[in-house]
Amino acid sequence: MLKGNSYILVFSVLIFLLILLASNTLLIIRTLLIVMTIGFLFPIIRKTLFKDKFRKFKVAFYSSLTFTSGIILISFLTSMNKRQLYNSDGEVFLFMIVVLFYSLIGNFVYGLPVSLMAEFISMKFFNVRFWLSGFIHIGFGLLTYFIYPGFFIPAIISSIIFFAIDEITKKSSTAH
Repeated sequence: MLKGNSYILVFSVLIFLLILLASNTLLIIRTLLIVMTIGFLFPIIRKTLFKDKFRKFKVAFYSSLTFTSGIILISFLTSMNKRQLYNSDGEVFLFMIVVLFYSLIGNFVYGLPVSLMAEFISMKFFNVRFWLSGFIHIGFGLLTYFIYPGFFIPAIISSIIFFAIDEITKKSSTAH
């Protein structure tokens, strides 16, 4: 599983796990972080995450930016439709930061492992890889309803954005 000089990786994972276990974070988030952290010990997961110049990390980040930009655009258009003056003071900036923060957490803690799983499973079914991967991404977005119903719609939208950006970057990385 691990090669000779993996002491730093193992030590870092153990420290992070101890911090997670001692934290007051929600149990579901703590569990997802623990599973994701343990995943770093497996070379196949590290290889998939770090291949193509950190493509999966970039997809999670770009998905969060796209989702946040979309929310800001929708709130701007809604205020224009109601003929209200769009308030561009600190509240909008704070709202944007909060949406981006939650989107980043969701995409990195939940979206990345789901995307890795979708890629691993769908690679075995080459004829329907695209559809199966999309179904897995969106299906796990739908599962959010049972974990935290308040994030149900944003999770589905985020999973669609994540899947779309993942497919676009996958095609562009294989074209080079």
